[in-house]
Amino acid sequence: MHAITEFKFIPTTETSKPFAAAAEKCCFDKIGYIEDEYFQTGTADVYEEKEDHSVFPIFESAPYTTRVIIRRPADVTKFSGNVVLEILNASANIDIDRMWVNSWPFFTRNGDIFVGISSKGHVVDSMKQFDPERYAPINWNNPMPDREIPDEVKNGVFKFLPQYEVGLFWDMLRDLAKLLKCGCEMNPLREYGKIHLYLTGWSQSTSYVCRYVRSFAPLEKEPLFDGYYNGGGSGIGRLAPINNAHPSNMGNTEPHSDILGTPQPFMAVNTESENCRALWYGDFDEPDFKFRTWQIAGTSHDSKYNLVDYYGEADLKMLEGLGIYNGYYGVDGDALDTPYEPVFSAAWKALYNWVRKGIPAPHAPKIETTYSFTPKPGISIAYADNLKDALGNCRGGIRIPYVVYPTARISRTSTRADGRLNGAFGKVNPYSPEFLKELYGSLENYAKLVDAEYDRCVAQGFLLEEDREANLAHTINCAAERGLK
Repeated sequence: MHAITEFKFIPTTETSKPFAAAAEKCCFDKIGYIEDEYFQTGTADVYEEKEDHSVFPIFESAPYTTRVIIRRPADVTKFSGNVVLEILNASANIDIDRMWVNSWPFFTRNGDIFVGISSKGHVVDSMKQFDPERYAPINWNNPMPDREIPDEVKNGVFKFLPQYEVGLFWDMLRDLAKLLKCGCEMNPLREYGKIHLYLTGWSQSTSYVCRYVRSFAPLEKEPLFDGYYNGGGSGIGRLAPINNAHPSNMGNTEPHSDILGTPQPFMAVNTESENCRALWYGDFDEPDFKFRTWQIAGTSHDSKYNLVDYYGEADLKMLEGLGIYNGYYGVDGDALDTPYEPVFSAAWKALYNWVRKGIPAPHAPKIETTYSFTPKPGISIAYADNLKDALGNCRGGIRIPYVVYPTARISRTSTRADGRLNGAFGKVNPYSPEFLKELYGSLENYAKLVDAEYDRCVAQGFLLEEDREANLAHTINCAAERGLK
């Protein structure tokens, strides 16, 4: 049997703070939020899967201790009722809370609670390097160290660390969700009352959301989650490895057999970096199969804001000390600065309305690509690219004012100094001041155009009125900096 045996509060002090803390950079003291860290201790089973992706335990009751970060309104009466549980991204072998980074202004305005849980033992070393004393209890030890590991796992996309067992995560997640929804004394959110719980993840973590839905949700007597939200992830067949000896890319392409919908509303929001690989079959509004996909034009997986600006100089130096270098290293343009993060927030509002009011999320146009067909079982999908318009930007998709009235050519990729392609961090090549004047006449006229375009995006549900000022300020400032007067 698996269970949480302790959920221990870990104080924040002047000399000891949580890794990836948000309280200072997001000004929690001014907006009435608090940030706490907990160590979740318990036991977890390790599972294997059958051909239909159902699971069975191969090791029972392995001990673990992991960490959980919680950000919440200090005033219980300000709570919205929504709890966002993010499976923290471990692609850089650190905890990355990208869904928080993209949407924290929305969460905190709305009174939502954010909960982040580590997703892999791969982050243990970086946390203990960051603060050896604080994170000494963290334990993801592999209880089955003598298993034979396939070469495809050892040489996979993500670094293989035999000392940690990734398969412990599934019971960590399930037991945490159960804790957050119960009224027991151990629950740190018990004073907030009834909650609506949403499971989310970014990039690699979207495969965890898909794996949970496909393999573990059927084990629950009652649904643990009221809605799901994948951000910046691939689609068909992307299921996280079930355990440490398991390949990372499994699945099939049969309609309705993959992670395209659930009885609970499911949102998937993609940038240009992933839309060609996501290959969603389409939107669904069936009673037991609710799914919506949004694709945002003029974007890349990483942006100047969510990979660089959010962290600030102090955090970037801290990450460098861990061997992590956040930055734009392209030599053929400037860092992509499309202000697309508010679209992720609009998707959260749409998901909340779908879950709590029964209002289906808006349908969105898809980015136009070099193929146009419905995938069928057995078809191998060749690489495709996004079609471009006369100004060099992609066609279709959700188009925010910065993209409808561009001041640069926007690309989802960039080139490094050594000639390698960076497919995750795009670039912009600004138009000349002369061309901007030809397009828009003056900065004053440009401001009117993008303001009217923002109205359209709000009316369609792809942007929120609360984000207007900051979004348009950035868009207009870019035009001014590029020479439009």
